[in-house]
Amino acid sequence: MKEEQKQALVKRLSRTFAEKGVTDLSGCGIDIISNNEDVNDAIASGLYGYTTVTKKTELPKGVAPFSVAKPTPQQIAEKYSSKSAKVKEETLIVEDVEPTYVKEETLIVEDAEPTYVTDETLVVEDVAPQLTGDYPNEIWMAEETSTEIPSDPTIAATTAAADTVEEIEEESEKKDEYLLEVKNLKKYFAVKKNLVGKTTAFLRAVDNVSFALKKGKTLGIVGESGCGKTTMGRTILRLHEASGGEVWFNGQEVSKISNREFDKLRPNMQMIFQDPYASLSPRLTVGAIIGEAALQHGLIKKENYREYVLEIMKMCGLQPHYYDRYPHEFSGGQRQRICIARALALKPQLVVCDEPVSALDVSIQAQIINMLKELQKELGLTYVFISHDLSVVKHISDEVGVMYLGSMVEYGSKESIFKNTLHPYTKALFSAVPVPNPHVKMNRVILTGDIPSPVNPPKGCKFHTRCDKCMEICKSIPPKYREVEDGHFCACHLYASEEERAEMEAGLASKRKKKNKK
Repeated sequence: MKEEQKQALVKRLSRTFAEKGVTDLSGCGIDIISNNEDVNDAIASGLYGYTTVTKKTELPKGVAPFSVAKPTPQQIAEKYSSKSAKVKEETLIVEDVEPTYVKEETLIVEDAEPTYVTDETLVVEDVAPQLTGDYPNEIWMAEETSTEIPSDPTIAATTAAADTVEEIEEESEKKDEYLLEVKNLKKYFAVKKNLVGKTTAFLRAVDNVSFALKKGKTLGIVGESGCGKTTMGRTILRLHEASGGEVWFNGQEVSKISNREFDKLRPNMQMIFQDPYASLSPRLTVGAIIGEAALQHGLIKKENYREYVLEIMKMCGLQPHYYDRYPHEFSGGQRQRICIARALALKPQLVVCDEPVSALDVSIQAQIINMLKELQKELGLTYVFISHDLSVVKHISDEVGVMYLGSMVEYGSKESIFKNTLHPYTKALFSAVPVPNPHVKMNRVILTGDIPSPVNPPKGCKFHTRCDKCMEICKSIPPKYREVEDGHFCACHLYASEEERAEMEAGLASKRKKKNKK
């Protein structure tokens, strides 16, 4: 279990205890037990100092509850060797003074009705049990009493927490599916300073952007020029240092680690730049351009250098005799293939494609796009694909994000975005795509005015100055980035509930009254 999954597990269990009114378990005699190593590890790292978590089992009447202090299946088997106990690794034991027999790798206890023990069983002790035993690693047994199990709130809380373990583990597995998670990412550039050097104005290039991308999938990012698409991609790769927010790559937060630590991750996060003419060094041959970084990071040895580079070139549709040539000898499409080969030479997991086909003609665009899709299937790559061309984004993407003035205004699966467009800006953007049918009339949405300055963005919704559905609250209150449908997010007041809108309008009215009084 990774560190962040462990922390998430600890937080979830702690929250469950708190909801049950249990703020401190120390001294109450509760031991939480489990044979699950991941759960044990998580609890040992942060939950009340205890070592394990499991589920509840019912105790027979007349038997006081008791606790287990770090038992192992081997210890339990040795304890009851006279009864030939065979204990499955995923089974925890259990209750009563003397067990009588073993059936199907589950211990059954004598007294009243037998108790079934699941793969993960929680056994809790009374607030003040009478314990006997010689050493801490032994199973401590309570003496038989006539009292029933007390209704201790801590027991209920422990049980409730234990019941969430499977859910937490499932969530952790789902979290493993995400290669890239961006949370409230911000990148501000200083544009104005006062006499003492203090920044007085910022250009908000990326402002509070959040999304999550699964392994092997493609996220298409669209928006007008200047909306922050490229800056977002560069900030994710730390070509720009983030001003705020978090970037998680493969379960590790990479936005705040040192450069030395991040250098180890750089081969896994690569970028294909927009301009194939400017992004290649004119002084290096194709072989040096493609293989230099791989050699620097120790991915290949010098004796295997040429062979490795030729293999990457072949994968990207480059002829072997290109190895000793220089970039100026190639066309735009061939140069873009060299850029792609340079990125893939490091065996990355994530590739940020910054408008990789915008400078190419249509036929070459199709070749590059098809090659990217084939490489994704073959190597399991994950793409962040930045483009102006909506038809290209629709062809290559699994999910689509729409940016406006540094913010993500709509995000969802390709199907939901193209079939059920929600945000007025996205509708205007899609209406500009020509349809190759002279008999079809487009309901073109014409946006009036220019895109506002990111140095001085409009108050409230950033799009309200150009929106034909603008309401009064849009001019003062920024919309929440909400999930309107399953997996389909939108930042627009049109999709707020009537109660929320009424509350916001009432708030605005009260502010106006206060201003008028002044």
